[in-house]
Amino acid sequence: MNAPTNNEAAPLDVLILGAGFGGIGAAIKLREQGIDNIRVLEKAAGIGGTWWHNTYPGAACDIPSHLYCYSFEPNPNWSRKFSPQPEIQAYIERCAHKYDVMRHIQLNTEVRAFNFDEARNLWVATLTDNSTIAARHVILATGGLHLPVFPDIPGMQSFDGPSMHSAEWDHSVDFADKRVAVIGSAASAIQLIPELAKVAGQLDIYQRTPNYIAPRNDREFTEREKTRFARWPRLARLYRKFLFLRGELILFPIVKSKQRSRWREQAQALVKRHIRGSVKDPALSKAMIPDFPLGCKRILIADNFYPAINQPNVTVITDGIQTITKDGVQTADGEMHQADIIVYATGFDMETYMRKTEVTGPGGVRLSDIWSDLPRAYKGAFIPGLPNFYMTTGPNTGVGTTSVVVMIEAQLQLILQAIKAAGSDQLIEVSAAAHDRYNENIRAALQNTVWAGDCLSWYKRADGEIASLYPYNARAFLKDHQQLDTRDFLLRPPA
Repeated sequence: MNAPTNNEAAPLDVLILGAGFGGIGAAIKLREQGIDNIRVLEKAAGIGGTWWHNTYPGAACDIPSHLYCYSFEPNPNWSRKFSPQPEIQAYIERCAHKYDVMRHIQLNTEVRAFNFDEARNLWVATLTDNSTIAARHVILATGGLHLPVFPDIPGMQSFDGPSMHSAEWDHSVDFADKRVAVIGSAASAIQLIPELAKVAGQLDIYQRTPNYIAPRNDREFTEREKTRFARWPRLARLYRKFLFLRGELILFPIVKSKQRSRWREQAQALVKRHIRGSVKDPALSKAMIPDFPLGCKRILIADNFYPAINQPNVTVITDGIQTITKDGVQTADGEMHQADIIVYATGFDMETYMRKTEVTGPGGVRLSDIWSDLPRAYKGAFIPGLPNFYMTTGPNTGVGTTSVVVMIEAQLQLILQAIKAAGSDQLIEVSAAAHDRYNENIRAALQNTVWAGDCLSWYKRADGEIASLYPYNARAFLKDHQQLDTRDFLLRPPA
């Protein structure tokens, strides 16, 4: 599996970067098409992508298990409605073994740059050890939920105790009876806080902005349910369809417009009622109520977060952080909060992962220059000036109503059609006109969504642009990704 690099040997047909859902899915689908001269490069020591890196206590998926898996490989044995991290990582690994792609994976391998060799019409990947691998096509299948973002707080380096980001969990640190500071209160935080509250002597949560946290309604699947899913695959497919349509019909109406919506206001009132009924202290309950429209920021789900903050050893601190000292955290009111351990649950860089690897196409065209103002791609996968180069989770592929795995499969459908259209020796590249036309539509439509409202979120950049999300529902995405429109592409024979 850790094969030697392909230094100037016969070029690969396809080189895939990343061994998460995108990379493993790409390898499986390529092999189904008879394309076996492929390799998957993964910088980590194991496969799973997000689910290899994020191993903090309580890590789990916010998408129901039966929707958070490949449509062609349903899993009747999910243990819960919302699967924990180890189970998802094991599922990805099981798929890689079942579909015989493990032999194509090269672990502990990081790509520094991709450069297009115009003399040979090949992409050349330069690894961090300066070795190279050549390939006709490149699929960038990296994701964004593993590059941690740290807050800009004075004194962070002066803290004497252990500190870590949720995405870089240090399992050697003992939290038992310690004074723990968790900075952040969003998606990762609400999963790890209940687990830390069980063992910490004192747990301080530093909340900058409250979130809408709805009930998860998680539970274990019974053995009878698992047996039925295994015995009747059609039942599993119907359940998956139900989960998909529920997101389309219930969640999408909340986010599709920034105008006032009766549906959003009703849902918003329900979540606020849930918060008030779940938090015992009236003052804390008030501090946990958001003052922005539901959906403007990510809608979170949890069953155990509010019970955790009701515990006597847990304190929610809403005063801003002034500085971090060697002994703990000092807030803007001048109070010093002692801490033995600091956990940063402060999210991920949702743009850098797309720019992290240097990419230079024909004529010296660089991806960093193409994206100097804003990351953009045609249907989230194709970039003008970069032939035979594709992305599985590129710009504007995030649909907040469904599973990213659904989106990845749709992307792969178009990518495989493009590879087939290129044949054995041609270059395929989206035209600038088609690319610009598509993105003008996406940008205009995004400005009407709730994400473009006044609240600050990781969805929206400082300039108001939204580079990660798709403005329509998942059904529209799937329909738009059924068939590659070759009229939008340039096909060039070898020189």
